[in-house]
Amino acid sequence: MGRFFLGAFAAILGTILLPAPAGAAEITRVASRGEPGNPFDLQVTIRWDRLQRAAQITREVPDGAIPGAIVDGDELRWSRTTNAVVPRVSIALYKDLAIHFEWPYVLGDDQEWRFGLVGGVPTGGIPSVISSIESNAVDAAGAPCTVACPLFPVAPKTTVYHGGKAGDLRAGVAWGVFNDRKDPTKPFWLVGLDVTFPTAALYDPAGGRLTRTIWSSPHNVSGNSGPFGEKVWKWDLYTVLSRRLGPIDPYVKAHLTRMSKSSATYSNCEHVAALATRTVPEMNPSAIGDCADPAWEKEASAKLPWVAGLTLGTELVPWEDDAERQKMAIDLRLRGDYTSSSRFYNELTDANGKLNWTEDHFTMGAFLGVYLEASRYVSLHATASLSTTTPHFITGEPDPANPNFDARYDTPGRRFRISEVSLFQVAFGGVLTF
Repeated sequence: MGRFFLGAFAAILGTILLPAPAGAAEITRVASRGEPGNPFDLQVTIRWDRLQRAAQITREVPDGAIPGAIVDGDELRWSRTTNAVVPRVSIALYKDLAIHFEWPYVLGDDQEWRFGLVGGVPTGGIPSVISSIESNAVDAAGAPCTVACPLFPVAPKTTVYHGGKAGDLRAGVAWGVFNDRKDPTKPFWLVGLDVTFPTAALYDPAGGRLTRTIWSSPHNVSGNSGPFGEKVWKWDLYTVLSRRLGPIDPYVKAHLTRMSKSSATYSNCEHVAALATRTVPEMNPSAIGDCADPAWEKEASAKLPWVAGLTLGTELVPWEDDAERQKMAIDLRLRGDYTSSSRFYNELTDANGKLNWTEDHFTMGAFLGVYLEASRYVSLHATASLSTTTPHFITGEPDPANPNFDARYDTPGRRFRISEVSLFQVAFGGVLTF
């Protein structure tokens, strides 16, 4: 009996530690061609993505108990829901070398905000205290308002609708430098570059509200969904290493995303004259001259963020039939991303109609994926992830001389901050391989 258990333990240990003949993790999937039994690969994927984001937005306000002290006052509950259908095509060029394209159609991308809580109980649209948003009494230059000048509408709740349009086209190339299925002495090493083209229609956050008495978006009714394009190029360079060890397939991924402006990238200077000459100026009147000054041309435009991140994960393969190309895999990941400071679209843009300064921050999350490969030709995917970000300011232009500086949002003591962020994403898709 002792020999039996010893032999069984050795067999299990050998299964775990010895390289398996099956392919690498799903994260390293790449179409291939020119191999025995596989003259050509064409992979067609259709996927549904749903992303729900929610957060608390606070604002620096005077501490009533301590003169001169500043505290974070609870102002808003913010949420955003995005639904998209994403077709994707991957075409093999050579052995473990492929190009791919995806072009999402965004069904809806809606943001909503309402006032915060009183003692943890929803207020139903009533400010949790005397709201600093509704009681605002200064304009963008910091001068006293001559008429009532709330920052933007809130009560009972406000929703701004986007979607019903094609998103940005994304194309890329992926190369499996090493493949542990073909050479068990090496890991699977994938490198790739994805480029996002600015094909989606530009979202002008101030457009449509310049002639309105109340500073509200024209897209706050569901029948008038607005565009959502940012009109920037995105370059995502990544590399993945994975190593199949029996029923487990650990991997690590690193990526760097940079952005560059296009000729249509939005700037707050786009409508400077109209913004600065409103009854309640939405931009400092001195910005009219500054935005036209070549010395300010670069500094006054959008300042794009960059993102760098690391993912650690493993696939667990509880069942597999390599001869029939059938497999079930469970994918577990942890990720962390750093996002640099920027002047760009953020959680307050739909409300205040401008590009805002966003402080640098970290995003951390966990991911679960289930992959069912029915045959060489058909597989199904279902994934879910939950993430959060570190609290950070979403206003606070650092240079008061910059034309973008708005005394209502950027002055220390009036800045907005986001916290208690949750990002929940699910996706379901199928892959056909020809």
